[in-house]
Amino acid sequence: MSDAAKSEVPLTPASGQPASIQIPVDASKMQTVYANFFRLSLSSSMEEVLVDIGLHTGIMQSQNVAEPLQFTHRLVLNPFVAKRLMESLRQIILRHEQLFGVLEVDAQKRLRARPQ
Repeated sequence: MSDAAKSEVPLTPASGQPASIQIPVDASKMQTVYANFFRLSLSSSMEEVLVDIGLHTGIMQSQNVAEPLQFTHRLVLNPFVAKRLMESLRQIILRHEQLFGVLEVDAQKRLRARPQ
Protein backbone atom coordinates (compact mmCIF):
# COMPACT_ATOMS: atom_id res chain seq x y z
CA MET A 1 0.00 0.00 0.00
CA SER A 2 1.42 3.40 -0.94
CA ASP A 3 1.78 6.33 1.46
CA ALA A 4 -0.95 8.21 -0.46
CA ALA A 5 -3.41 5.38 0.07
CA LYS A 6 -2.60 5.25 3.80
CA SER A 7 -3.29 8.96 4.27
CA GLU A 8 -6.75 8.96 2.63
CA VAL A 9 -9.64 9.62 5.01
CA PRO A 10 -13.04 7.97 4.38
CA LEU A 11 -15.86 10.42 3.62
CA THR A 12 -18.31 8.56 5.87
CA PRO A 13 -17.66 7.14 9.32
CA ALA A 14 -17.63 3.36 9.90
CA SER A 15 -21.31 3.57 10.88
CA GLY A 16 -22.18 4.41 7.26
CA GLN A 17 -23.97 7.58 8.32
CA PRO A 18 -22.96 10.90 6.75
CA ALA A 19 -20.57 12.91 8.90
CA SER A 20 -22.06 15.99 10.57
CA ILE A 21 -19.95 19.05 9.89
CA GLN A 22 -20.56 22.28 11.77
CA ILE A 23 -19.65 25.45 9.88
CA PRO A 24 -19.48 28.66 11.92
CA VAL A 25 -21.68 31.53 10.70
CA ASP A 26 -20.69 35.18 11.15
CA ALA A 27 -23.70 37.48 10.65
CA SER A 28 -22.05 40.55 12.18
CA LYS A 29 -21.83 42.37 8.82
CA MET A 30 -25.22 41.33 7.48
CA GLN A 31 -27.50 44.13 6.28
CA THR A 32 -31.27 44.04 5.93
CA VAL A 33 -32.71 45.40 2.70
CA TYR A 34 -36.39 45.70 1.81
CA ALA A 35 -37.33 44.93 -1.77
CA ASN A 36 -40.71 44.68 -3.44
CA PHE A 37 -39.45 44.25 -6.99
CA PHE A 38 -36.88 42.05 -8.69
CA ARG A 39 -35.41 41.33 -12.10
CA LEU A 40 -33.76 38.03 -13.02
CA SER A 41 -31.31 37.34 -15.80
CA LEU A 42 -28.73 34.81 -16.83
CA SER A 43 -25.28 36.30 -17.31
CA SER A 44 -23.75 36.23 -20.77
CA SER A 45 -21.39 33.50 -19.60
CA MET A 46 -24.38 31.33 -18.52
CA GLU A 47 -22.44 30.52 -15.35
CA GLU A 48 -24.20 33.08 -13.16
CA VAL A 49 -27.77 34.02 -12.33
CA LEU A 50 -28.26 37.73 -11.65
CA VAL A 51 -30.97 38.87 -9.25
CA ASP A 52 -31.48 42.64 -9.14
CA ILE A 53 -33.70 43.77 -6.26
CA GLY A 54 -35.14 47.14 -5.46
CA LEU A 55 -38.10 49.31 -4.65
CA HIS A 56 -41.16 50.18 -6.69
CA THR A 57 -43.02 53.00 -4.92
CA GLY A 58 -45.96 53.14 -7.30
CA ILE A 59 -45.91 56.93 -7.06
CA MET A 60 -47.24 58.64 -10.17
CA GLN A 61 -45.18 61.73 -11.01
CA SER A 62 -47.68 62.84 -13.64
CA GLN A 63 -50.41 61.27 -15.73
CA ASN A 64 -49.14 57.91 -17.06
CA VAL A 65 -45.61 58.53 -15.73
CA ALA A 66 -44.60 56.50 -12.69
CA GLU A 67 -41.59 57.12 -10.48
CA PRO A 68 -38.71 54.96 -11.77
CA LEU A 69 -37.94 51.61 -10.19
CA GLN A 70 -34.89 51.88 -7.97
CA PHE A 71 -32.67 48.81 -8.07
CA THR A 72 -30.41 48.88 -5.03
CA HIS A 73 -28.69 45.48 -4.87
CA ARG A 74 -27.60 42.67 -7.17
CA LEU A 75 -27.14 39.07 -6.10
CA VAL A 76 -24.86 37.02 -8.30
CA LEU A 77 -25.42 33.28 -7.86
CA ASN A 78 -24.11 30.24 -9.59
CA PRO A 79 -26.91 28.08 -11.05
CA PHE A 80 -26.56 25.44 -8.33
CA VAL A 81 -27.11 27.95 -5.52
CA ALA A 82 -29.94 29.57 -7.52
CA LYS A 83 -31.70 26.20 -7.78
CA ARG A 84 -31.30 25.53 -4.05
CA LEU A 85 -32.64 29.03 -3.32
CA MET A 86 -35.61 28.39 -5.63
CA GLU A 87 -36.47 25.16 -3.81
CA SER A 88 -36.10 26.77 -0.37
CA LEU A 89 -38.37 29.66 -1.39
CA ARG A 90 -40.93 27.19 -2.79
CA GLN A 91 -41.02 25.34 0.53
CA ILE A 92 -41.36 28.56 2.56
CA ILE A 93 -44.24 29.81 0.37
CA LEU A 94 -45.96 26.42 0.58
CA ARG A 95 -45.83 26.54 4.40
CA HIS A 96 -47.08 30.14 4.42
CA GLU A 97 -50.01 29.27 2.16
CA GLN A 98 -50.90 26.26 4.30
CA LEU A 99 -51.14 28.54 7.34
CA PHE A 100 -52.64 31.70 5.82
CA GLY A 101 -54.16 30.81 2.44
CA VAL A 102 -53.09 31.07 -1.17
CA LEU A 103 -51.04 34.12 -2.16
CA GLU A 104 -52.41 35.76 -5.30
CA VAL A 105 -49.55 37.36 -7.21
CA ASP A 106 -51.78 39.15 -9.73
CA ALA A 107 -52.48 42.57 -8.14
CA GLN A 108 -55.65 43.08 -10.22
CA LYS A 109 -57.11 39.79 -8.95
CA ARG A 110 -56.21 40.75 -5.36
CA LEU A 111 -58.02 44.06 -5.73
CA ARG A 112 -61.15 42.38 -7.17
CA ALA A 113 -61.18 39.73 -4.42
CA ARG A 114 -60.78 42.23 -1.55
CA PRO A 115 -63.74 42.04 0.86
CA GLN A 116 -65.81 45.24 0.93
